Amino acid sequence: MRHYTRRQVVLSLAALGLPPLTGLAADKPALDLSNKQRLPGALSPALSPDIVQALSESPLVYLSPLHHNGNPSRCQAEIWFVMVQDALLVCTDSKSWRARAAATGRQQTQIWVGDVGVWEPGFDQHLKLPSLHATARIERAPEAVDAALEAFGDKYPIQWLLWGNRFRRGLADGSRIMLAYQLSPA
Repeated sequence: MRHYTRRQVVLSLAALGLPPLTGLAADKPALDLSNKQRLPGALSPALSPDIVQALSESPLVYLSPLHHNGNPSRCQAEIWFVMVQDALLVCTDSKSWRARAAATGRQQTQIWVGDVGVWEPGFDQHLKLPSLHATARIERAPEAVDAALEAFGDKYPIQWLLWGNRFRRGLADGSRIMLAYQLSPA
C-alpha cells in the first residue's frame, strides 16, 4: 500500500479541482474544535489572548527551530498539533529538521499559529500570524504520548482514519517521534 503525505493529498485534491478536506488547507477550520477544552487555563495569563484563541481554533502551526544566534532556520513547515496540559505536541518524522534540532540541543523554536497554506521555499505568509517562542523536547513518557495521540484523533477525526495507525507505527518503530513544546510569549 502506498503512503501519501498530507502535502501530496492537498496538492492532488487541488489538481483534480476538488475542495480540500477540512483542516488540510488554508481557510478551513478543523472539523472538531474540542481542542479548546485541552487548552489549560494556566496558559491564558502568560500568553496573549490572540495566541490563546489561535491555538484553540487553528488546525495548524508553522514552526522553525532557532539557530544559536536566534534567527529562524530556513526549514519552516506547517504541521498538525495538539495541546495537552501545558504543552503543544507534534508527531513528526524522526529525520525531520525539527526532530534533529531538538535531539542535538537546538530546543529554542519560533511558532506561528494559524493556517495560511502549504509552506514552500520563499513562503512568508505565516510570518504575519500570531507567534510565540517555545522550548522543544522529545516526549517519551508513554502516558503523555498516548494522551497526545488521543487528542490528535479528537482534533482531526477524518484525517485520523488515515494517519492514526501511521503515527502509532512510526512511534513504535522509531521513524516518528513526539515533540513537546513548552510555550512562552514571543
